[in-house]
Amino acid sequence: MSARADGRRARCFAVGYDRSEGARRAASWAAAQLQPDGKLVIVHAGRGLHAPPSPLSTQSERAAVGRAVVDELLLGGEDTMRDLELAAEILDEDPVSALIDAAKRHGVDAIVLGSGPHKRLEKALGVVTSELLTRSPVPVIVVPPQAS
Repeated sequence: MSARADGRRARCFAVGYDRSEGARRAASWAAAQLQPDGKLVIVHAGRGLHAPPSPLSTQSERAAVGRAVVDELLLGGEDTMRDLELAAEILDEDPVSALIDAAKRHGVDAIVLGSGPHKRLEKALGVVTSELLTRSPVPVIVVPPQAS
C-alpha cells in the first residue's frame, strides 16, 4: 500500500464486481471516494454463493478474465479509476469468501457493493450483502441505485 504525501497510508477499497449495473455504480462510487491517491481492488468471484466452481480454473484463465474485467471498467469511461492504484482479483470462490480474502490480503478499509433489484427470496439486501454483513472483518458499504 502506498503512502500519501503527508505520510499516512492511502485508503483502499475492495469492490465486488460481477459486471452488473450495480457493480459498475459501486466501482465508480468507490473510485470517486478514493481520489486522488487510493487503491481500488476489483474482485470478481468465479462462482456463485451456492454454486459449483467455475470451469475457469487455471491461473492463466483467471488472469485473462481479470484483465478483461479491469479493461471493461476503464474503457467504459471511468476516468476516476485511471489515477488510482488498481488491482484485480479473479478467484474461484464464492463472492463472500473472495471479497473477505481479498480484503485481508490488501488491507482494505471497506468492501463496496452495488445494489439492484432482487427476488423476494433474497430479501431487501441480497444474499451476498447479508452474508458479508455478518462475516466481513471490515465495514461493508452498499451503494444504492440512486447514488450518483
